[in-house]
Amino acid sequence: MHTQGGGMSDKTETLSREKFPSGIEGFDDITFGGLPRGRTTLFLGGPGSGKTVLALQTLVSGAGHHDTPGIFVAFEENADRIRANAESFGWNLAGRQKNRLYIVDAQLSPDTVKAGEFDLTALLAGLEAKAQEMHANLIVFDALDVLLSLLDDRAAERRELYRIQAWLRRTGLTGIVTAKVEENDPATEQRGAFLSFLADCVVLLRQSVLERAAVREMRVVKYRGSTHVLNEVPFAIGPTGIEVGAPNGNHPEPQPFKERVSTGIARVDEMLDGGLYRGTNALITGSAGTGKSTLAGLFAEAACRRGERALFVSFDENALDIIRDLASVSVDLTLHLKSGLLRMEAVRTDSASGEEHLIRIKRLIREHKPACVAIDPFSALVNVGGEQAARTAVERLVYLCRNEHITVLFTSLHEAQDQELATLPLHVSSLVDTWMQITYSLCGGERNRALSVIKSRGSKHSNQVRELIFSDEGITLADPYSAGGEVLMGTLRIEKENAVRAEHERLRGEIAQKREEIHLIQLDRDLRIEGARREVQACDEELERLNRTSTAQRAEGALRKDEVVRERDSRLVREQTDGAKPAGGKARPAEPERVDGAKAAAGTPRFPAKTRKKRP
Repeated sequence: MHTQGGGMSDKTETLSREKFPSGIEGFDDITFGGLPRGRTTLFLGGPGSGKTVLALQTLVSGAGHHDTPGIFVAFEENADRIRANAESFGWNLAGRQKNRLYIVDAQLSPDTVKAGEFDLTALLAGLEAKAQEMHANLIVFDALDVLLSLLDDRAAERRELYRIQAWLRRTGLTGIVTAKVEENDPATEQRGAFLSFLADCVVLLRQSVLERAAVREMRVVKYRGSTHVLNEVPFAIGPTGIEVGAPNGNHPEPQPFKERVSTGIARVDEMLDGGLYRGTNALITGSAGTGKSTLAGLFAEAACRRGERALFVSFDENALDIIRDLASVSVDLTLHLKSGLLRMEAVRTDSASGEEHLIRIKRLIREHKPACVAIDPFSALVNVGGEQAARTAVERLVYLCRNEHITVLFTSLHEAQDQELATLPLHVSSLVDTWMQITYSLCGGERNRALSVIKSRGSKHSNQVRELIFSDEGITLADPYSAGGEVLMGTLRIEKENAVRAEHERLRGEIAQKREEIHLIQLDRDLRIEGARREVQACDEELERLNRTSTAQRAEGALRKDEVVRERDSRLVREQTDGAKPAGGKARPAEPERVDGAKAAAGTPRFPAKTRKKRP
């Protein structure tokens, strides 16, 4: 090629080894930074694999987010259809086209007839001039194989490919080339092999149908001068473009929370020592009809009652049916839906691949910004795209929510015959932080639900199997009840509880009767004691009265004795006085005092009458 170059020829010597970020989620992770800057990247794949979308999205991201103008050269579709396709992803090409992104319509007309030989010299010269005008750093050759197929000469094809490679090296532009490779088509396979030989980075895109679901995967076949992920990784084309499921792009951050959040059932929280750690994830497994969806709804409802946003994603079950089912256990979600705290999304599992479902869930998380997310059931993803793809999707969802500090509750259908084996279809038990299992207990002609906690990282938890009870008043766990070394549930538990309750009632009756008898005995004893006390008191009072009477009598007797003595003394004085009268008068001897019977009876001492002794 002898195209005259301008001022861009000196870029070859100063070619940078830096990488150009594609701006595509996950793609820069598997390439460890993006595309090789100043070199050529080749996107190979069959029809519908996403080559054009991947190249155009890289161009749009560079123009919009990395201040990198670019040129899109279209050999298969015209410019109008490319703009229309871009608008479906929300990319505003019209606003960027003037000075940031330029589309070259190089589509050949169907009635074009090749006459003689032709090469790409003129086209490259025009593109170089436009690149200098725009100061472009990125260029895309989309569906280059369409143009090369007109040459119908393998040697001519390789010559033009060398021409493009040399032009990219001289101009220093970062080039992206897309080309079709179809299985069982030797021509495209040979062309793709030679393109891969020339390119510095080769990405192979593949679309296949696995278990009735279309699955897209990509693999970085080669990347000169850089490490990259060698394995195939899934990707999906969503509403905003391509998202790549990078296996090493979303490492979980250290858990910063020690706060607990409720599961929605107080007794389940008790089994988990207060609930789930915020920012962690929990899994509820069980057979069909065990109540997994109901527990997921209670978890979301508990978040709304705390004033937090919650997202409930249901696979293959209508949101209105879930609301009705929860209403049967006195849980009303309509108020939270009206307030905007709760968002419910019902998804048909077979409507997309697991990767596309993951993209949708991530979009819902970005839009609603929930604190808690319930996925019911994630095991449905196994039916679209296979177990490995579903596991990868769940892994990335777990890491995403953990990095965003979102508490997640998954449910999973468990159809194992022996539920004690506790195996999972996706083998994600090592990913989850808390694992609860609901099983059926068949005993006494009844099928009862039983809940147990298999594990809870970093937290104490109960090792008991508790009966899960659904009623009009809500959902709760029964107290563990065992008899004869066996845990009783359902009617057997109720009958045993009634028997024990009746025995307790009988014992309480006997105790009450015995207490009444004791009370009567104590009452009789108290009455007897009271009677005796009153008798003693009466005796004391009588004794006191007698003592007072005796004291009074003694005092009166002493007083009278004193009066008698004084009377006697006064008489003696008078007698003596009368006996001492002057002569002329003769004193009469005093007569003895006469004591009347009354005084003698009163205690006055009587003086005995003097008796004369008869003379002989």
